[in-house]
Amino acid sequence: MIDFLSLINQNDIYSHSLLVLLLGFFLLFIKKYLIRILSGISSKTQTQIDDVILFSLDRPTTFLIFLLIFIYLLEPINYQYQIIEHYDANSFIYSLLIISLAWSIIRFLNEYYRKELFLSSVTDNEDKANLSQTYEIFIRIIKVIVFIITSLILMQEFGLSVSGLLAFGGVGGLVVGLAAKDLLSNLFGGLMIYFDRPFREGEFIKSPDRNIEGIVESIGWRLTVVRTFSKNVLYIPNSVFSNIVVENATRMTNRRINEVIGIKYSDFSNMPKIVDAVRELLNLHQDIDHSIEPVVYFNRFESSSCDFIVYAFTNTKEWREFLRVKEDILYKISEIIDKNGSSIAFPTTTIDLDQKP
Repeated sequence: MIDFLSLINQNDIYSHSLLVLLLGFFLLFIKKYLIRILSGISSKTQTQIDDVILFSLDRPTTFLIFLLIFIYLLEPINYQYQIIEHYDANSFIYSLLIISLAWSIIRFLNEYYRKELFLSSVTDNEDKANLSQTYEIFIRIIKVIVFIITSLILMQEFGLSVSGLLAFGGVGGLVVGLAAKDLLSNLFGGLMIYFDRPFREGEFIKSPDRNIEGIVESIGWRLTVVRTFSKNVLYIPNSVFSNIVVENATRMTNRRINEVIGIKYSDFSNMPKIVDAVRELLNLHQDIDHSIEPVVYFNRFESSSCDFIVYAFTNTKEWREFLRVKEDILYKISEIIDKNGSSIAFPTTTIDLDQKP
């Protein structure tokens, strides 16, 4: 640090202040000019990392220069009038450098995430969504780490015992951990959701273990918000998902048609022709996924019907389109049964009355 007190007379505070202000504004001008030159160079490069670095350094550097001006202005005043006891400009400058560095790191992470530069080499939309949310949690963790390290360095610089604080924090952390067991389990549950990715925002999930069914609206540190089809909102603690089975219907590849259709016992002789015709219908239907062979077979005798199974997968997984395809196939199966002189069965009861001679 330049010792201005040795360069000028101690009583000449005005001259010292003027000199500090001139040097400070000169540094601000040089900084602005350098940023402008470097920005012009970085705009011609193919990568955006250099733009993000300049952005992250711009404001913290200005902040640092202004506070340095203030510190150097305060030094001779404090030297003469003893406004602050044990005034150490070097400690303040060192602390400002640490704060500016931490601020620059956080600005870099935020801007890097905002411009989604980490997705530049990813083409798949699903991978982009997963990587985006994973990077979001990564940024949060890094921010917490930067804040903790910066706080410890500043406390150590101003004479606070970091070792005693860490020891107290260990005992206090144990007490808080026991008192906030459920909160911590939800936090770790949220962390596992981010890393395992069983579902993400906008996907349809349901659980056979719990009465959970709906669209995921948000995934927080403590809660996951699910909007049901009745437009109600479920607030589910994240720890719940570590103990239940979750079905992610959005990630299905096909929707399934699984129907059992019965005809009357009096029409059983027509069953082979009906089954063959339905099988041909599915094999020729353009909305059926033929990579998975459709299944149509006579299945069983029931109390009021002879049943055959219709099992196939549609090309679409969109629910409304699936219902349209299924409706079309069921209509055509009904027509096939009618064309073969048969009828769809329904529960009937036959009563035999004994006739007396």
